[in-house]
Amino acid sequence: MRLCFLMTAAALMLFNVGCCGPMKANKSALNLPETSKAMDQVHEKLAGSGKLYAGAAMVDITPEYPVWMGGFDMGRKSVGVRDPIHVHALYLDDGRKPFVLVAVNTIGLLRDYIKEVIPLATDVHHNSILIGSMHNHVTPDTLGYWGKSAGFLPLCSGTCPNYMETLKYKIAQAIDLAALDAKPATVRALTAQVDPSLSINIHPQVRDEKDDVVRIMAFDDESGKPIATVANWGCHVEALWNDNQISADWAGVYFQKMMAEWGGVPLFVEGALGGLVTTNPGDEKMALDPDIDVVYKKHMTIDERIEVMNRVGNGLAAAVLDALNQEGEKLGPAGIEIHQAKHKFEMQQDNWVFNYMGNRGMLNRKTEWRKGKTYITTETVGMRLKADGKTLQDLVSVPGEPTPPLVAAIDATSDAPVKFTVALGNDENGYIILDSEWDARKYTYERTMSLGKETGAKVFEAVEKVRAMLPAD
Repeated sequence: MRLCFLMTAAALMLFNVGCCGPMKANKSALNLPETSKAMDQVHEKLAGSGKLYAGAAMVDITPEYPVWMGGFDMGRKSVGVRDPIHVHALYLDDGRKPFVLVAVNTIGLLRDYIKEVIPLATDVHHNSILIGSMHNHVTPDTLGYWGKSAGFLPLCSGTCPNYMETLKYKIAQAIDLAALDAKPATVRALTAQVDPSLSINIHPQVRDEKDDVVRIMAFDDESGKPIATVANWGCHVEALWNDNQISADWAGVYFQKMMAEWGGVPLFVEGALGGLVTTNPGDEKMALDPDIDVVYKKHMTIDERIEVMNRVGNGLAAAVLDALNQEGEKLGPAGIEIHQAKHKFEMQQDNWVFNYMGNRGMLNRKTEWRKGKTYITTETVGMRLKADGKTLQDLVSVPGEPTPPLVAAIDATSDAPVKFTVALGNDENGYIILDSEWDARKYTYERTMSLGKETGAKVFEAVEKVRAMLPAD
C-alpha cells in the first residue's frame, strides 16, 4: 500500500467532507455472468472417490470503463488498459471435501466483501474457499482507500459499485469453471530459488530482508498434461509503479510465460511482501537515490518500468520452470488427502485512518465498538496435503501483508517440506509486523497502514491454532 495523510488539521477537515459517487451497484444495468454453484454438484459426484481431482480456470476481470486505481496516491484514475487482468481459480477434491484456491489480480479484498462472494459459489462448502489478492497497484481500487481526494484528504471510497458487483460474479464464475474442469490429478510440491536481484526491500538498512524462495504446487492430469501450477512468492506487484493504465503488471508477464512454456492455468499467491518488498529497479537506478519511490517517479521512464516488469515476471517464471523440469515424484491420484481448517478471530483496529474511513462508509468492513476501542473480525485458513499419510505441503493464509520475519516465524510452526503462506488471504488488513519489531524506526510508514501493535501476535497465534486443527503425520 501507499497512502499519506496530514495528521493534524487534516483530521479535523475530514469530518466536514461529504460522500460522492453512487454507493450501490445498478444491477439491472449490469451484464452479470451466470453462476451455477458447480462445486456443490461436482463434489457430490466425486464423493467417496478416494482420488485427487483438480481443475482450474481463468476469467477476465478487466474494467470496461475508467476506475480509481488502488495503491500509491489517492485520486489516480485509469485512462486505459495496457493488458487484461484475471481471476485465477483452482478446484481440488479428494472425495471427502473440496478445497478452492482463488487468486485475484487486484489490490486486495476485504473479508466482508469475500463473505458476499462465497454464497454465489456454493451453498454447502463455505469454509472451503480461500480467496487471495495479488496486491497489484495498477488495477481497480477494490478496497476503497484511493478514491477522489482533496490533496491528501479522502473524500469518498475509491471502489466502483458496478465493478465490485460484477467482480463478485466473475470470481464465482471462475470457481464454477474450475470445478467443472476437475479430473483425476497428480501433484508435486516443490521449492526453488528466485534470482535475488528481482526484488528489494525498500528500507536501506535491510535491503536483503526478503524471501527469495518460491513455493510451488503443480497439478497434472493422468496423461501428464498440466492442469494448474501455483506459485507462492513475496513481492509487491508494482513494477509499473503509479502508472495510470490497467495492467496485470509483472504477474501478467509471469502468467504468459508459464502458459506458453508449461501449459495449464498458472496461479500466483503473495507471500512475504510486507515491510516492504518490491520490484528492484537495479543497482544503477538505486544509486541515484536511496528512496525507491523517488527512483521510480523521477528517474524511470515508462519503458524502463516495463523493462523491470518483464524482468521480474520472466525471472520468476524461469525459477518455477526450472524446478518443474527437474525430476520430482508425481503423487496421486490415489492416496492424496486434503485436510483443511479455518479459525475466526478478533483484532483491535487501532488506526484512526481506518476507523474514520470505516465510519464514513468508505470501507466495506464491519467493526464493533467496545469500551472505547474498535474491533474487526477476520480469519486464517489452513490446508494440508498428505500423500499416503505423510504431509506433502502445508498452507496457511494471513489476512494482510506479513513481513519476511513474520513469515519466517510462521514457517517455523510447520515441519512440512513445502510451506505456503498466502498473504491477503480472505482479507486485507494492511501490514502485519512482529510485535517485537513494531517500534522499529524503519516501519514508520508501515505503522500508518496497519491495524496496530498487537496484530502480528494475534495473527501468529491464529496460525498456530489453525495448524493445530490439522492432523499430524
